[in-house]
Amino acid sequence: MIKLNISSLIPRRLAIYLLGIIPGALFHLSVAFGDPDLARHMIERAKQAYPFEPYALFILLVLSCLVVGQTFFLLSWFADIFLSILYQLKRYFVRTTFASWWMYKWFGKLQGIPPKRNLFIRSLSWLIFRARTDRRESQRAVVLSCWDQAAMRLLKQRYGIDKTDSHRLLLHHDWEVWYSVLGKPPAMLQDAVMTMRTIFGCGLAAFSALYVSAGLRNRFFITIAVVLTVSGCYQLFDLAKWRQDQVRVGLVRLRSVLTELAETKGSAPKATDESDKGFEIAIDPDTKKDD
Repeated sequence: MIKLNISSLIPRRLAIYLLGIIPGALFHLSVAFGDPDLARHMIERAKQAYPFEPYALFILLVLSCLVVGQTFFLLSWFADIFLSILYQLKRYFVRTTFASWWMYKWFGKLQGIPPKRNLFIRSLSWLIFRARTDRRESQRAVVLSCWDQAAMRLLKQRYGIDKTDSHRLLLHHDWEVWYSVLGKPPAMLQDAVMTMRTIFGCGLAAFSALYVSAGLRNRFFITIAVVLTVSGCYQLFDLAKWRQDQVRVGLVRLRSVLTELAETKGSAPKATDESDKGFEIAIDPDTKKDD
C-alpha cells in the first residue's frame, strides 16, 4: 500500500493564500462563457506575444486567476475592516445616545408622573434598558475565572512560572498580556475567516464579470452574484460582531489555552484535524482484478 500525502507538497499557509485562485477562476470562466469571442481574442493576443503551448497557456491562466483572485481577496479584506469599523461606530453611537446620562434624564422628564404607557414610551424604555445593562458581564467573569485556572497550570507545566492562588493572573495589572500571548490559536477560526473572504471575493468577481460581459446579464447569474455577495457580507459582519463579544472571544482564548495544555501534558490524545491531512492517494499493487 502506497500513500501519497499532497499536504506535504503544499504547505498549509501557502494553501490558504492559494484560495485566491477561486474568485479569479470564477471571473475568468464567467467571462469566457458569457463572451467566447473576448476569450478567444485574449488567447490570440497571448499567442501573438509568444507562441505558447497548451500547457503553457494553462499555467498562464492559473497565474492570471491567482493575480486577479488576490485582488478580489484584498477587496474582501478591506470590506472586513470597513464592516468592523461600522459595527464599532454603531456601538459607540448606542453608548453616547441611549446609554448616556442625559438621555436617561430626558426620558424621565418625557415619561412624566404618573408614567405614560404608550407604544413610543415603552419602545424607548426598552432601548435605554438594553443599552445601559450588560447582561454578559457576569458570564465574562466566569469565563475569565476558568481561563485563569487553565493559564496558571499552563505557565507552571510548560514555562516553569509558578503562580500561587494568592498571586493569580487576574489580580495583576498585566494579566491582559498573558491573556493575549498564551494559548495556541485554533486553526478552524483561521479557516473560517479565509472561507468568508473567499465567498465575498467570489461575489465581487461575479459582479465584475457582469460588468465585463453583457451575455451574463440574466436572472440566473445575477441571482448567483447577489447570493454570494450578500452571504459573504453577512458572514463578515457576523465576524465583526463576534470580535466585539468578550464572552465568545474569551471562550476561544480558553480553548486555545486548553489545547496547548493538553499538548504539554501529553496525557490527552492529539486531536486530528481532517483539514490538516490534505489529500491522500492510496495505491495497492497487490489488488487482483476480477476475471
